[in-house]
Amino acid sequence: MIRSERSGDLRWIWIDRPHKRNALTLQMIEALGDELRNAADETDVRGVIVGGTGPSTCAGVDLNEFASGTPDTIRRLIAALADTCAAARRCPKPVAMAIQGHCYGGALELACACDFRAAAHGALLAMPEVMLGIPSVIDAALLERHVGFGRAQELVLTGEPITAERALAWGLVNRVVEPDDLLEGCRELLGRATRHDARAIASQKRLFAGWLNLPLDDAVEQSKDVLVESFESGVPQRLARARLRP
Repeated sequence: MIRSERSGDLRWIWIDRPHKRNALTLQMIEALGDELRNAADETDVRGVIVGGTGPSTCAGVDLNEFASGTPDTIRRLIAALADTCAAARRCPKPVAMAIQGHCYGGALELACACDFRAAAHGALLAMPEVMLGIPSVIDAALLERHVGFGRAQELVLTGEPITAERALAWGLVNRVVEPDDLLEGCRELLGRATRHDARAIASQKRLFAGWLNLPLDDAVEQSKDVLVESFESGVPQRLARARLRP
């Protein structure tokens, strides 16, 4: 129910359970995390796209997981989802999510953990956990960074969906395209990053991860060393010389 394929220098990871709107079971969440970690280790992969087959990207966690859940089983499930979101954030390559139809709950948390999000017209994004009597957790914490505190509160306290167009206006997605153009739009968006030196992208992603958790002065100090270290590869010198040529 999770499958992946290569397309040039990109790794495509598909949530493939369309008859259930790609709702995630524990096993699917674990497999999705494994695929993201495998893509991170592939030296000839420059970027990763996560999407869903059928009309919806993902309706979130399968309700059967909650209906039969116990504190112990839910702890394992939420730990697996946290690991999967972390795999997207920690991947040294840029990761994009293609959003169509529904992108709810755990799927939206994963989208928040990705570097880019492209959505099709007609897509709906929501954090409906409150409707089940539970809070939105793990990478829902990134919503405030994407859309601001007040809008994050609106999403998680009402549970109501927003359209792709509103998500774009709020800064939650980077592009809104026609449904038939979603995959190409996602590829184009990701290509704006994969064209650059892979080591520079990996360094920048590590900095972003640090900036999420560090005070400003510490983040500034950390970034100095990362920039200096980049000159050990010789790539900045080569690219600067190329730009100096008439």
